[in-house]
Formats: sequence, C-alpha cells, structure tokens
Amino acid sequence: MFIEKRNFKNSKGLILAAIYEGEDKNAPVIVMCHGYQSSKNSPMTQKALARKLVERGLSVYRFDFTGHGESEGDLSVLTPLQGLDDLRAATKDLNVLGKKKFGLYGSSFGGNVALLYASERSVLALALKAPVSDYTQTAAIIGRPHFIEDTKSIDLYKKVKSIKCPVFIIHGNHDDVVPLTQSEKLYQALVCDKRLQVIHGADHDIKGEDLEKTYNLIAGFFKRNLLAL
Repeated sequence: MFIEKRNFKNSKGLILAAIYEGEDKNAPVIVMCHGYQSSKNSPMTQKALARKLVERGLSVYRFDFTGHGESEGDLSVLTPLQGLDDLRAATKDLNVLGKKKFGLYGSSFGGNVALLYASERSVLALALKAPVSDYTQTAAIIGRPHFIEDTKSIDLYKKVKSIKCPVFIIHGNHDDVVPLTQSEKLYQALVCDKRLQVIHGADHDIKGEDLEKTYNLIAGFFKRNLLAL
C-alpha cells in the first residue's frame, strides 16, 4: 500500500492538497471530487469509497477544492467554475505522476464539476453520486445563489452530449437537496453508454446499508471499465 501526499497550485496560485494512494502505482487511477463543505478526508464519503476502489485493484487521487480541507483559499470564493479550475490543476499534477488517462468520480457539487470537466476533456469512465445538473433548482435550498450567476451561461444538459465515456449515475429518490429529476434529465441528455441507479428511500446523504451498496456499485463500475482496458 502506498499513500503519497501531493500539493499543486490552481490558476490563482492557491496551493491545493491531494492524496494519491493504492496498492500498485501502475494501476488505473480514479480522481475523486468531493461535495461542498466536504473534503478528501471525509471518512464516510471520500475515504470509504477510496477503500472500495483500492480493494478492487484501482488507485485513487483525491484532492481538496479551494477553501476545503487542507487546501488554501476562502470557501466563499469557491464556485462551480472555480471547482473546474481546481480539477484541471489536479489532473495536471496527475500527469506529472505519469497518469494521463483516468476515471472520474464526483458527488453533488463535485459531480457538477466532474460533468463540466468530462464534457470538455476525455476521461475513461465517469461515476456520479447525486450530481447537481442545474443550480437554478438547488441554490435557493443550499443558500449559494452566486452559483447560479457563475453557471447561468452554461446549459449542462447540452454540454454533456459531448461525453463519450461510460457514465454511471446514482441518486436517492428522497433527495431534497438535489432533486432526482435532475439526474433523470441528465440521463436522457447523455448519448453515451449510461446507467441511472435510483436508491429508493435514500436522501441526499445516502446512509447505512444504502451507502455500502452505493459504493460497491460505483467501485464495480470502475473496475469493469478500467481494469478491462
């Protein structure tokens, strides 16, 4: 098992923190994008899924967005497009490690960032947990109206038509933060190999046995799509 701490700079010169880990540095890597007010080290989200991925023979690169965890910056300046800038910088650091191709995972806010990235650059596979597709339906609930301003010129449902890799979306049907209808519309907009898994009875913070099921499904998806290459 290897665990390597990494630091890199985004376009604003802020130092962001990451961890690259796994059993084999030659294994395919998954880049993980956490949710808003979460971090790369959140035990029940990022670290729990990372363990599942490593158990299946994959490696993981998880990082903190601006203003989160061990990364520099003020949380108030983080928007979806700043998150995209952070992810671009993270993948440049990954390239330094010799990893030019990778799978991508995103949860909620991180799912939105992952979709933006995958719509403009190639990834091997994309998994999303309760991703935000339209902030006009979520910002009033989560108290971040500046996210709407940041993304008002972006039609994500149109942009995702350029995604060519396999996409797996998982979403609880009782999610009161990001409505399931967003993922249903996202699924319809995608024109690639795609799957939408609805977790019945689960809300935005999928818990307990449902969370275990969710991470097993995501890890299995990446194993099938990356280890067979």
